[in-house]
Amino acid sequence: MPHPPRQQTSRSRLVRAGLALVLAALLIGPAGAPPAQAQDAVSDFFSSLFGGHRAPQPRPQKHRPAHRPKPAARATPNPAPSSAAPAGRAGPAVARPAPSFFVAVIGDSEAGLLAQGLAEAFAGDPRVAIVNKTRQDTGLVRDDFYDWPKAAAALLEGPQHFDLAVIQIGINDNQKLRVEGGIEPLSKPFNDIYAKRVEEVASAFRDKNVPLVWVGLPIMRSETLSAAALVFNDIDRQYAGALGARYVDLWEAFSDVNSTYKASGPDIDGDIVRLRAADGVHFNKAGARKAAHFVEPEIRRVLEAALQPAKTPLEAPPAAPGESAPSLSPVPGEAEGAPQSSMPPQPAEAATPAPPKPLAGKIEALTEPAVSPGGALAETPLPAAPIAAPTQPGRADDFRWTGK
Repeated sequence: MPHPPRQQTSRSRLVRAGLALVLAALLIGPAGAPPAQAQDAVSDFFSSLFGGHRAPQPRPQKHRPAHRPKPAARATPNPAPSSAAPAGRAGPAVARPAPSFFVAVIGDSEAGLLAQGLAEAFAGDPRVAIVNKTRQDTGLVRDDFYDWPKAAAALLEGPQHFDLAVIQIGINDNQKLRVEGGIEPLSKPFNDIYAKRVEEVASAFRDKNVPLVWVGLPIMRSETLSAAALVFNDIDRQYAGALGARYVDLWEAFSDVNSTYKASGPDIDGDIVRLRAADGVHFNKAGARKAAHFVEPEIRRVLEAALQPAKTPLEAPPAAPGESAPSLSPVPGEAEGAPQSSMPPQPAEAATPAPPKPLAGKIEALTEPAVSPGGALAETPLPAAPIAAPTQPGRADDFRWTGK
């Protein structure tokens, strides 16, 4: 007779040992074994322990792309050299030619934005270099902070050569002049001193024969600043223009038909976009490019004139075969300093001057009566009037029935 309690004890021990082995397999199992395999091992163990059989489940296979051998490259006899760079490799960098025309942009922060627009406008022209020489928070009023007339003279005396200069200034100038205790802006003494400083800047460039383009201020959102900008623009146009500067007006380009401030408007492509910054004074990127659009023609005009080759004097035409070249030495007997002739001397008989040709023929009045050679009036007999044929009764010219 079997002893059931001992059999149950043996089975209990076997179950506990199996559980320990399964836990060890799960914890210390082979590295990289997926959890699905560990679960399958546990279920297989209990199936074999308590009976029953679980059909093996097919495990999903990972689809790996089949390895395809690369086709062997065909040997091409004497391949032609290619100028294009191999795929994946950058070609040799093309050296950009050095600029030959330098433009200095001076003024305040608005001019600094204009310099960015000009740099974008001439980005495709390697001849032109836009040099930003602007200073923020500057103007022509606070010369104690930054003296632009002296700065312009120092710029022209510096080592760098400039072929043209562009200035835009004035957004910070609606304040008191610190002269004689302070002068109110836009008063007559203020405007006189402001005009003098404009002349000093323009004279510095005129004395160095450097063309100057003076760009006016645009309309602003503040009516006070716009009124001051109009005064500054009039002074710039009058006094800088008198010294040879070319004035560029931006007022209408950045206002509507009623001369009212508008933050948006057409850009250089005709699209309606925002052109001004949030402060209502400065340009944004699109506005700076539009402002540069109106300055660009002035720069190109000077550029084309400066880069044209110098014209050489016309050469004398070659002498005909068998004929000596004309002599440029003075001819004996001619007065010293008289214009020399390059024609060979002519024979004596050909030297007789021809009678001068009259400018007009004899003037005759068309209304005067004709005069015969003897002085008498020419009488031309008039032709006799034709004799009318006698009328006949019943014909169209028979008017006897009318009594006339």
